[in-house]
Amino acid sequence: MEQLKKLKTSSDESSTASSSWGHNISFKREKMVEVKEEPVSSRKIQKAEREKIRRDKLKEQFLELGDALDPNRPKSDKTSIIIDTIQILKDLMTQVDRLKAEYVALSEESREVDD
Repeated sequence: MEQLKKLKTSSDESSTASSSWGHNISFKREKMVEVKEEPVSSRKIQKAEREKIRRDKLKEQFLELGDALDPNRPKSDKTSIIIDTIQILKDLMTQVDRLKAEYVALSEESREVDD
C-alpha cells in the first residue's frame, strides 16, 4: 500500500499588495505537491542488506573452518563445527604441554650428559 504525503512548496511567483495604511505586503503562492513515500525506508533496506552480507560471510567462514578440520566431514552445521574445533584445540593444547615437558626433560638429560 502506497502512502501519499502532501508537502507545501513555495513557488517563485509572488504578488505584492498595498494595505489600507500604505504598507506593501508581499504574498507568495504555495502549491501542494504529492510525494510518494516508500513503505520501508532505504536505511532499513541498506541495514538488511549489510546484515545479509555479514551472515553470508560468517556462513562461508564456518564452512571453511569445517573444511580445514576435515574436508570429508559428514556434518557441516555450525554447532558440530564449533564442538569439533574446541575439541581439536584442547587436544593441541594438551599436546603442546606434553611436548614442553618432554623438551624440559630432554634438556636436563642433555646437560647431565655434557657434565
